[in-house]
Amino acid sequence: MVPEITDRHHQQMEADGFTIFEGVFSADEMRALDCVLETFFENHRKKLKAQGGTDFINRADEILFTYGIAEQDERVAAFIKRPEFVALSTAFLGPNTDLYWNQTVYKMPEGQKEFPWHQDDGYIRVEPSPYLTLWLAIEDADEQNGCIRVLPGSHKRGLLPHSESPIGLVCYDNEAPDQGIPVPLRQGSLACFWSLTVHKSGPNRSKGVRKGYVIQYSAEGLRHYGQADPIEGKLAVARSGAAV
Repeated sequence: MVPEITDRHHQQMEADGFTIFEGVFSADEMRALDCVLETFFENHRKKLKAQGGTDFINRADEILFTYGIAEQDERVAAFIKRPEFVALSTAFLGPNTDLYWNQTVYKMPEGQKEFPWHQDDGYIRVEPSPYLTLWLAIEDADEQNGCIRVLPGSHKRGLLPHSESPIGLVCYDNEAPDQGIPVPLRQGSLACFWSLTVHKSGPNRSKGVRKGYVIQYSAEGLRHYGQADPIEGKLAVARSGAAV
């Protein structure tokens, strides 16, 4: 279902750096997508085991990322170009948009590990910035199983200094008085936020795997910071406001 993108959504993105679109996809659509993504998850896990790596599925405190799926699977490539994503990406980025990045984020059950406060721009600096992150709940995401949290208005601070941690980059202290707000999502719903919005996700203390699919879009012609040439190989999503 193509979401209605209202003035309120634009105002929230401007003021808070994030907004929510409820019920964009049906349970059946999420189950079909999950079947495809699960195959990539299992293949990734098998490769890790063959290489002598951690068996993530049996480590309750681990988080597993599987990236570049749309570039490898025609079904997922078609999914990230659906009218819902054309509408959302062009509404916030302009008429010409590309897929910047996509990855699953699976949190194993009964864990304690959270993903720390960060900005997506902190990993690879690009321009124009910010680009758009859409966090899709393949199943319900809540505080019990590790939904994301955001710091409203943090996108206005620009790119913050990031430091290394055992699990990822960090730009904000977990002990700071302001720990933002949770963003629970029902299955098939989307959290939409800027790549400069500071966010994290909590541990999955439930008995099931928390499954999210992160899809990021940029304006056409995205470049690495300070470089003139566009980044090559990005999947075109929309041109002149219409699907490619």
